[in-house]
Amino acid sequence: MGRVHDDQRALVLQGGGSLGAYEAGVYQAIYERITKTDREKGVKGKPFLNIVAGTSIGAINAAVIVSYVVENGTWEGSSERLNEFWEYLSKESSLDRIPGFTDWWDYLHNNIHSGISSGEAARRYYSAKEFSITGVHTVFSPLIPLVDTRFFDPLKIWYRFDSEPLKRSLERFAKFPIATSFDEKSSLPQPRLLLVSVDVAEGAAVVFDSYETEDGSRKSEYGKYITQNGKEVGHKHIIRYNDGITSQHVIASASVPINFSYTPLEVESYNSNSANYEKNMRHFWDGGIMSNTPLTQLVRLHRLYWLKVKGLRDTVPKLEIGIVNVHPVKQDTIPWDHDGVINRNNDITFSDRTEREQQALLLVSDYVDLARELIKIAKDHGAKDDVINNLLNKKTMNHGMAIKPRKYSDILVGQFEIGKVIRINRKNDENTISDKIFDFSYKTIRQLRESGYNNSMDLSDVEFS
Repeated sequence: MGRVHDDQRALVLQGGGSLGAYEAGVYQAIYERITKTDREKGVKGKPFLNIVAGTSIGAINAAVIVSYVVENGTWEGSSERLNEFWEYLSKESSLDRIPGFTDWWDYLHNNIHSGISSGEAARRYYSAKEFSITGVHTVFSPLIPLVDTRFFDPLKIWYRFDSEPLKRSLERFAKFPIATSFDEKSSLPQPRLLLVSVDVAEGAAVVFDSYETEDGSRKSEYGKYITQNGKEVGHKHIIRYNDGITSQHVIASASVPINFSYTPLEVESYNSNSANYEKNMRHFWDGGIMSNTPLTQLVRLHRLYWLKVKGLRDTVPKLEIGIVNVHPVKQDTIPWDHDGVINRNNDITFSDRTEREQQALLLVSDYVDLARELIKIAKDHGAKDDVINNLLNKKTMNHGMAIKPRKYSDILVGQFEIGKVIRINRKNDENTISDKIFDFSYKTIRQLRESGYNNSMDLSDVEFS
């Protein structure tokens, strides 16, 4: 199979609790803009997106989008479905029913001391505080707090939440399992869904993939690559979901540490004593703790699919990527109050770090180009084919941990290209609070959706690279 010339479009959605409403607004805006541009250019048959990748609430948004497209055979209406989902998740807070609450705080802020919060900041703060105690019936519900029985510390109380309401809400708006494939003959190639989670015991990121692997099955392989008695065995752990990604896999990507319990999944793990894979239950956490903006996973799996499944040994389809950042990397002023410091720490912790990843990925691509050119020069100057082939058939020095043993020639096939990368960045305002991910109030969700839509339409918070 030769090269596929059409570029592919991918969207990467970060995790961030209620900030996922911002992504819904962004999605609506870019859908309108891109489909309009395609019509004006006379582009026909090109899907709006080829890949949707997400972590945590980004994984949930991604699942709702891809499920809609698969179920309805069209992208039209997908943004409306996502907005309906967020309307369903939102809830009126008690403060929204108190007349004059924000006015009173604004009076204190404007007339007593500017260090006192604005009325809107206070509304968000106490709405988030309310929901963190009472829960949101469509998202999470409080469990009985656990007292400390290890150190007998009366102040060490573990407040936990049940994510089952979120799973039920997700299943209300998305049809599972989600299994997709790329069919060149189809008028609407199905989008690929990629979701990131973390194996708690292994401390390893795991990607759930709606596309089939080289052997035709759907599975996730991770952990050390095992070679026993000189024979390649495979990765230490395998998760199989041949019928497609389930709601349990999506929730595994959104199980926020400490706040939510682990999400259990059946895994096949290699037992070196019996030399067999054995089924066991392993536990998973939110993918955001290791990869809240899964660009590297997206590019790696994109390359593997087109190389191993579709057989493109030259260059795989170029990727044009949109990244939605709900945790601002930059902030104009640094905070000096306790809540503001916590907020800034959270944003930096979960912010987009993919500019460095992008540079590393492009550097690898450049080295592939260099190696190919050097091989061509060597052949043009009389180097014998068997000398070059002997070099390319040698095993690389660095392999064996999470990397399957490979030859030098394996590096030079299926080269990836990254085209335009667009980053849409949510910005904090003066009303931002540290627990913003828990604020599912109607007013805040509406503000986030409108902000995401407006920022994407006017390009004020969009960066191109």
